[in-house]
Amino acid sequence: MATELRVFTHPSCAGCGPAVALAWELAQGDPGRVTLRTVSLEQEAGLKEAFASDVRTIPTIVIAVDGRERRRLVGAPTPQALREAVREVLEAGA
Repeated sequence: MATELRVFTHPSCAGCGPAVALAWELAQGDPGRVTLRTVSLEQEAGLKEAFASDVRTIPTIVIAVDGRERRRLVGAPTPQALREAVREVLEAGA
């Protein structure tokens, strides 16, 4: 089971840096089980992915398992909220 944190960002977004930092910290704390991928809306590929994923607000963190979205956090989450969301997704897949 591959769990990915997909963080949709943009360089002009004030809350995006902290959201990426939280996701990075969480992924580093559970290597091999949780990976991080940032999706920049500054790039055409990122815009296309955001459109396909119906991302309308940044930052948005999508928690995906085996490529399928399981949970979404819109806006900059608290560390506790992100940890809890990931824990719930991991437990549901176990």
